[in-house]
Amino acid sequence: MRAISAGGRALLVAGAAVLLGSLFVLPWFAVSGTRPDLPAGTYGGMGSTELVNALLSGPWGWIAFLWLVVSAFLAIGIAVVGRKTRRIGTSGIVVLLLYAVLLVVAPPYLNPQASSAAVSVSFGYGFVAGVLGSALIEAGARWPRPVRAQYEVPTTAEWEET
Repeated sequence: MRAISAGGRALLVAGAAVLLGSLFVLPWFAVSGTRPDLPAGTYGGMGSTELVNALLSGPWGWIAFLWLVVSAFLAIGIAVVGRKTRRIGTSGIVVLLLYAVLLVVAPPYLNPQASSAAVSVSFGYGFVAGVLGSALIEAGARWPRPVRAQYEVPTTAEWEET
């Protein structure tokens, strides 16, 4: 594995901070409507996770949430060690897209009895910040260290030819 530069390390730490902030502080989704399986309100990272668990009837949302937390801490560890890795930020983006699909597209198919009620799900800036944090983690993990150019001193024979 190759080392990453200081700029890559800064991107990793910034991406991890943005991702953790979006998970625990910022709102992800706003739900409005009368569906009983999607109660109206604003949901952050943990609230969205509980909503996904209720829709899927299992711990799948917590597994996804845990992976996002682990990927943020892995990014901080990679920044400390300084080794180039791949796919940690990409996996975070995939998990966030699964959240979006499960909360925006899939509810009518998961519970057809409640599909007659109107519901509106909109994205919050916390969700967008989570995607941005994962993208920063991926960019920082791939940022190469600058290669130092080797300058060869010309020999006297080469110098006299010119």
